[in-house]
Amino acid sequence: MTEPMEIYPMAMFPTLSVADIDASVVWYSEKVGFATVFSLPGPDGETVMAHLRWRKHADLLLAPEAGPTQAGRAKGAGVALSFLADAMPIDDLAAELAGRGVEIAEGPVSRPWNVRDFVVLDPDWYRLVFFAPVDTSRDFEDVMGDALQG
Repeated sequence: MTEPMEIYPMAMFPTLSVADIDASVVWYSEKVGFATVFSLPGPDGETVMAHLRWRKHADLLLAPEAGPTQAGRAKGAGVALSFLADAMPIDDLAAELAGRGVEIAEGPVSRPWNVRDFVVLDPDWYRLVFFAPVDTSRDFEDVMGDALQG
């Protein structure tokens, strides 16, 4: 028997408006490894909200599109969600997701601000950035000083 998901208050979480909520739930769970905490059916049986979790305190909600979108612009354009990926090396996580059929849009790449990351696009073009610190012994001021110097 599977243990129930822990429910806790969240100080902040994103809600993404998606074109096909059921297809998005499948993509997030099967391709990227999110777990479904809760899925709410509407009166007609269609899913009206899905609560997903990458890990504790890294939750998001999916909801069906509401209202018009800007003509000619992908829904998720300009929106990026960043996830700390410290359960395995970042390059291994990128390879694992690619092996599940996730297209890696960028990276893995090391950034001047002391992280290594890679980017994937969800079905609605929201950018998911998976990152890990490169050198955890460095303090913030040193990292930012180096980043500013180029």
